[in-house]
Amino acid sequence: MAIENINNLTNDFVLVWLDSTIETNKNHQNTKVLLQRLIRVRLLTFDDPDQCIDNITDEPLKRIFLIISNTFGKHVIPLIHEFPYIQSIYIYYGDQEKIEAWTMPYSKISGIFIKTQALIHKICDDVKVHDKNGDLSMSMFHLAEKENKLEQLSKESVTFMWYQLILKVLRLMAKYDSSKDEMIAECRTIYDSNAAEQMKINDFEENYSPIKALEWYINGSFVYRLLNKALRAQNIEIIFKFRFFINDLHNQIEQLYHQYLDNHSSIIDHHLTVYRSQHLDMEELDLLKSNVNELISMNSFLSATLNQEIAKLVADTNDQLNESSSLQWVIFIINISNISKEMTPFAFLKNSSCLQDEDQEEEEVLFTMGTIFKIQSVEQHENMWHIHLQLSKEQNELSQSLVDHTMKQSGSELDPLLFGWFLYRMSEFDKAERYAQLMLTQLPSNDKGSGNAYNLLGLIYQNVHRLEKSVECYEKALDIYSLL
Repeated sequence: MAIENINNLTNDFVLVWLDSTIETNKNHQNTKVLLQRLIRVRLLTFDDPDQCIDNITDEPLKRIFLIISNTFGKHVIPLIHEFPYIQSIYIYYGDQEKIEAWTMPYSKISGIFIKTQALIHKICDDVKVHDKNGDLSMSMFHLAEKENKLEQLSKESVTFMWYQLILKVLRLMAKYDSSKDEMIAECRTIYDSNAAEQMKINDFEENYSPIKALEWYINGSFVYRLLNKALRAQNIEIIFKFRFFINDLHNQIEQLYHQYLDNHSSIIDHHLTVYRSQHLDMEELDLLKSNVNELISMNSFLSATLNQEIAKLVADTNDQLNESSSLQWVIFIINISNISKEMTPFAFLKNSSCLQDEDQEEEEVLFTMGTIFKIQSVEQHENMWHIHLQLSKEQNELSQSLVDHTMKQSGSELDPLLFGWFLYRMSEFDKAERYAQLMLTQLPSNDKGSGNAYNLLGLIYQNVHRLEKSVECYEKALDIYSLL
């Protein structure tokens, strides 16, 4: 996966739904749940047109996708159609022929929808077109390479190890007190001209606590958006500023997982199956098909559902994209076997008291960042793709074995410089230098880690023939070591 710059962080999506029955129609309420789970954007609902228009005009830095009833559409759309931040408009329910008669002049209308599935699919398609950072972030490791030297790893396996090592280091670095302040400062900078988001950042600064990490993540806040964009772009600087939150979220997931184990300790040979509907392009699907029986790492926190019918409702459609299309709907079927404390943790969100919708019937689970699965099969069933993944303690053990092998190859121990040594051994000298310099801003000046960072810089500069700089860094490393 190519490393990309993280762009347009403030240009977030908002899904707006205007309908007089939005709060009373059970089908609308269920559709809201599906949209929030699939897209994870802010969803604003209104039953009053004036209030809706006022709120839309307050969101000039957002990209707005509008669902609107026919009753309101013919009066509201002429007023807001030319706003540049309106991306797409979806008319939900009504007589199609009558609606077509008045919608012809409006190019932003993406369709007239009677069926919920068609509406959901179209919104997902449109958001994906506008949001290239919305893709599922995943990487593969080829098991045949598990004993290879780092220099002999394929590009896919290198990316896999990149995420595994950065996660190890993030958790080590979370103990430094400045990390929360750094994250808040970064968020303020990104949302500098957005008063609404600044208020939410103030709320986070004043009221956040580690037991609220899940709540801040799953409810589509700025934390969710910025963290996932940084993870997809492999932006080390921003990822590190979120390290305390990543650590808190992992710890809360782990705590909920252990509570679940304690409550189900009487179950022998405990198994579960969870499901995730996902839009993949053909390149991603081909990558999965060519890596059956290999390992796959999900490089962010991954959600899924215990309710197979909800997954099928989203992915099962008569107009499923065909083989020639660049986009395909798939269902990840995740088999979790022999559930135990040795496995990578996951949390049942319904039991976490952090869902905004208390009436939500779906049982959703959240896997921690960097969870590793084995790809068992990728098969087409009628009008959709089924991707079977397996999670067990064996994947966890294998992951640790790969990290141990990488540490041996890098000549490093499990410390904050591990990731830098990995980059150095891969001859990524510019990236290794930036990482070591980053560590010098994070670690205490008299810490062994600072000495290790200068030692690494000395080796880097030696390799790029900057010998005076190399000697200077070696001397600084020796000065720190002499004080330990």
